[in-house]
Amino acid sequence: MGSPRIRIGIIQDKPFISFRPLSKALLKALNGYFERELSPSETVHVYSNEPPEPGRWLLFLKEFSAEREARKLVDDLLKAGYYAGVRLVGKEVKHKGKVISDNRAFWVFVEADNEIDGLRKKEYFESQGFMPWLRFEQFYKPRGKLLVKGDDWEKEVETGVKVIPLVDNGLIEVDGVIVGIGFHWQHEEPQTFRGMMEFLVGKKGGVTAVNDVTVDEYLFSVNSSEMVNAMHIELLKAQTVVARGTVFATIGRHHYDDPFDLCADDHCQVYRGTTRERENSIKAVVETDGEVLTYNGEVCDTRFAKVCGGISESYESVWGEKHVPYLVPIIDAPESVEVPFPANTEEKAREFINSKPEAFCNLDSDDIPLYIGYARKYFRWEFTYTREELEAILQKKMGISVGTLLDLIPLSRGASSRIEKLKIVGTDGEVVLSPELRIRQALSETTLYSSAFYPIIERDEDGIPQKITLKGAGWGHGVGMCQIGAAMMAEKGYNYREILFHYYPGTDITSIYSGDGWKDPLGKAYKFCFEALNCYDVLECPFYLHREEKNYGNRCWTVLGTRCFGQVQDTWEKKKETCSQCWFYKQMGEPPIPSE
Repeated sequence: MGSPRIRIGIIQDKPFISFRPLSKALLKALNGYFERELSPSETVHVYSNEPPEPGRWLLFLKEFSAEREARKLVDDLLKAGYYAGVRLVGKEVKHKGKVISDNRAFWVFVEADNEIDGLRKKEYFESQGFMPWLRFEQFYKPRGKLLVKGDDWEKEVETGVKVIPLVDNGLIEVDGVIVGIGFHWQHEEPQTFRGMMEFLVGKKGGVTAVNDVTVDEYLFSVNSSEMVNAMHIELLKAQTVVARGTVFATIGRHHYDDPFDLCADDHCQVYRGTTRERENSIKAVVETDGEVLTYNGEVCDTRFAKVCGGISESYESVWGEKHVPYLVPIIDAPESVEVPFPANTEEKAREFINSKPEAFCNLDSDDIPLYIGYARKYFRWEFTYTREELEAILQKKMGISVGTLLDLIPLSRGASSRIEKLKIVGTDGEVVLSPELRIRQALSETTLYSSAFYPIIERDEDGIPQKITLKGAGWGHGVGMCQIGAAMMAEKGYNYREILFHYYPGTDITSIYSGDGWKDPLGKAYKFCFEALNCYDVLECPFYLHREEKNYGNRCWTVLGTRCFGQVQDTWEKKKETCSQCWFYKQMGEPPIPSE
């Protein structure tokens, strides 16, 4: 029977999407009124131009397991003059007739007029003892039409179509999948997928692509989409267990108003289809068959982040919904290493950020594997803006205008020094931003590495800021497993169980289903180094930027001066020496000496 099936949102609301089956497939309208057999590699384009779904800002106040308790709070809020309600979220998952997870809950909300009104209400309800969280909700319901076109045919269909491979291991290739949405490495790439695909009218009027696949087939890709499949097998096992837990703990919660269970990007966890499948990525799934972390018998919400910076963060510090006993701050280092802890005051935060403790995720060493070395720059970092630049970013990203920017004041911090609330002060007023992701989005053209920073402000003689430097630590929210720290633990000889128990104290490992077993990896041979290394500097790489314009071949080392394997001024012999230490080089063999 295999593992349970899930629905993954691959693309959300693009004006059109192109795809092609790599073997015979059936294209079928969801309403049953149209079907067509597709030939291998036949390209199909799907278009939509429908009005977006309506939406509203909701401030969620509390989560309840019983609807009766939720309704009682709603009644109290209605009497106080708020527009309030209850949202049922989550999903019961059955496998072979047995319930293996049930994360359903009742969320109580009050409606906000806009984001600023929501933030003000958030402050008020926090003063009343709540731990609220704010989100913009867009209801999804199938509606509208799609135009589906082949080379010599086209058809208008209601709501959506499904593509069903007609052979075992049939793949579907989708063009223009957006990777790293909102981050500094955002780009598009083609990806191939197991299972079935649906193309639907999205909430914003574009086309949404959904992959219907088994959990194990999904995990074959996730562990090495999130990391790099060249990493130690114990790291891939640990990543697999936490990714499996994320599926069952968050299914139907992060995307309760969408036609899928999880998305394929960093918002949930990164999934790039069979593009990332390799023998070790499948081995990690098979050898952790159905395993998740549990706490008091329930599947753990195993959050993770890229680089904690030396201290992991608590769940409530980042999301403010509740206390989660296994998502608590830990020092990400051997017991003998001293770290300023907790770094939750301004004095301690500065001490921690200015230090470079010998944490697992501190890569300041010459013997770091090249496929991990990309993360060095995220352990400690800084960015400098002029006042005018930061004012423009605040206006563009958040619609915030406070006049002339006067100050950035951290109001509260978590144990890892990550800012929970930031006051922005200007000549025309002030605004308080939270949680940490909103702070990171507001202070960067893309997204700031983390909210673990302190501002250094250079002022003129009148006290007006001229330059603002953000000096910080880590990358990501910092909750749960530190991925780079875990990678280095594996390199140092820790097994996946030891890694998991380090990051999620008090948990157990439990197998909740028997999965799909071994399947041959279907990933294509790597064409570019950034595919093999999951490169986050891809938009700065001349090989990537010019891959379509010049015939550079399929190996990055044929391009002198790429960021990955050497500097522009290096000689070819120096570049070759650097390449010889690279996992990608070892897989592909001796590079040709370039012609002069």
